[in-house]
Amino acid sequence: MKKSVVFVLSGLLALLPLVALSQGNTPIPLNIKKAYVQGTRSVTGTPGPNYWQNHSKYKIETELLAGSSDLHGKETIVYFNNSPDTLNKIVLRLYPDIYKKGNARSWPIKPDAAGEGMVMDQLKINGKEIDLKDRKSATRSATNLYVSLTNPLLHGDSLTVEAKWHFHVSEISPIRMGNYGDDRFFIAYWYPQIAVYDDIDGWDQVEYHGTVEFYNDFNDYDVQITVPSNFVVWATGTLMNEDGLFTREVLKRLKKARSGDDVVNIFTSNDSRNNKVLRTKAKNLWHFKANGVPDFSFGTAPHVNWDGSSLLVDSASGRRVFVEAVYPDSTRSFFKGAGVTRASVEYFSQQMPAWPFPYPHMTSFCNGRKGGGMETPMMANDGDPSSVTGLYGLLAHEIAHSYFPFYMGINERKYAWMDEGWAVYLIAGLMKEKAPDYHYIERRVSSFEKMNGQEKEPNLMTLSYLISDYSSYRYHAYQRSTLAYYFLNDALGDSVFLKALDTYIKRWHGKHPTPYDFFNTFNDVAGKSLYWYFKPWFYGPARADLGIKKLTVNNQIVIENYGGLPLPVAVKCDFDDGTTDTYRLSTAVWSSGMPAVVVQANPDKKITKIVLGNTGIPDINKGNNQMTLN
Repeated sequence: MKKSVVFVLSGLLALLPLVALSQGNTPIPLNIKKAYVQGTRSVTGTPGPNYWQNHSKYKIETELLAGSSDLHGKETIVYFNNSPDTLNKIVLRLYPDIYKKGNARSWPIKPDAAGEGMVMDQLKINGKEIDLKDRKSATRSATNLYVSLTNPLLHGDSLTVEAKWHFHVSEISPIRMGNYGDDRFFIAYWYPQIAVYDDIDGWDQVEYHGTVEFYNDFNDYDVQITVPSNFVVWATGTLMNEDGLFTREVLKRLKKARSGDDVVNIFTSNDSRNNKVLRTKAKNLWHFKANGVPDFSFGTAPHVNWDGSSLLVDSASGRRVFVEAVYPDSTRSFFKGAGVTRASVEYFSQQMPAWPFPYPHMTSFCNGRKGGGMETPMMANDGDPSSVTGLYGLLAHEIAHSYFPFYMGINERKYAWMDEGWAVYLIAGLMKEKAPDYHYIERRVSSFEKMNGQEKEPNLMTLSYLISDYSSYRYHAYQRSTLAYYFLNDALGDSVFLKALDTYIKRWHGKHPTPYDFFNTFNDVAGKSLYWYFKPWFYGPARADLGIKKLTVNNQIVIENYGGLPLPVAVKCDFDDGTTDTYRLSTAVWSSGMPAVVVQANPDKKITKIVLGNTGIPDINKGNNQMTLN
């Protein structure tokens, strides 16, 4: 009884600071409050003393039948229940069911692309075969398979799942993966995967309809991939049997690429056609291992080019990262892919977020299409942009996802802005450096202005999987969130912002942070509540509308925040003597909560014209941004 009293009191004490978090009608959801009471999370933004998460060990064997574009596989999963709960069921994700006839999907596919989805040939739990036709044992929804456990899984215990399956790799409507023609395959969202069971929602039961993406545990993978002759495989993790696969010359070039700063051509498509890449002409087995990663993917093709380089990402440990690009002949820009991949990893490691790249390699795999990209751990499935500027924008964005969501374990099914927004924002400095004429932030501002204030504008705290309109989802995931991070940096200054971001990564990498863990960590590092900023930017509804309210007799320019969105203030004044002055106040000027601020212009001159704002600051009402005086 005494222990119960202590627990209740400590829970109540933990909830006291929640009053500060609930200021201004921003209440904390009940499931988040529960996590504070149970001690899995804290109001300071750190993982709580009782934080836990589950994980699995996957052993997968798969074979790609390129001729028929089919993939067959079998796996053994050992799933560990670290939660305090007894689990009466498990939830398996069957991603290829997005192609199943009759299933709901948010991305349209061509009629001929619909088929059987994932065919489950066998499923066993702890050695007992599951009758998938018996609804008391198993229930299949759009892309989830719910399996009842005859023997519930206790805290601290594990169970073993054995599965066999096959599915058709779509060559008609590839969604994030597929058969891209000319024997180029990128395989992701492909194996039966145990869903996340966490301290916030229990089982993640969100269906995969095509829009929302990742939320995975951190697992260990041991994967064997069999492909046809001449096919080379690149994958998440480390290749364990390369000495038995590659020729001596390829191994020599590979060693050089892994140890030096220069980009090395490891082999060309002609090398492959002339049988100079692999030791045998038979089909080969490729063996990869990866530990502590949230997913596994691979790309494979027979006649492509492979360039590689490496770079030092952590001077303290001397750790180097291997960066590589795989691409077909006659690409528009991807022949520069290895250099762009290298520059991106270097930028992230040294400048923003200034955190050493967390994985041993990064592979940019070109599928040969004109555009688009899709991230997976250590791998990216990329199109071939028409320009090097476009290549930087595409590759750097996908590589940025190595941090968010993969290293940070983000639930982007609920909060897509917690990873897509960071991936867009993190490359802003790189794009300014490599392509200053592209006006990267200005383009984000322009996109933001088209949706801000419209009826279908969602706020960032709207759960992503609830947004069915795709343009609203894109705005929510990419545009508003990018500028929210960008102007938060402006409000805090580079030093405090980077310190807060660094602390957030230190606290939550390898875990599952929520928006509240992000907010609380930044509050903690800043040493004050930032809800004056978080509420309008993340909760809404606030609009970008700064306006000139009036000019006083002593040249004080009063700027009103009509829309309520904290933004920097930029003012240009023309004087009657032909001179011009510019003034800038950071976003922090709105931290006091006042609806207006004053810009003091030179009181000894006569102002003839005032212009508020610029292309780097959003404003949906330009009608109050100028004042002309006689």
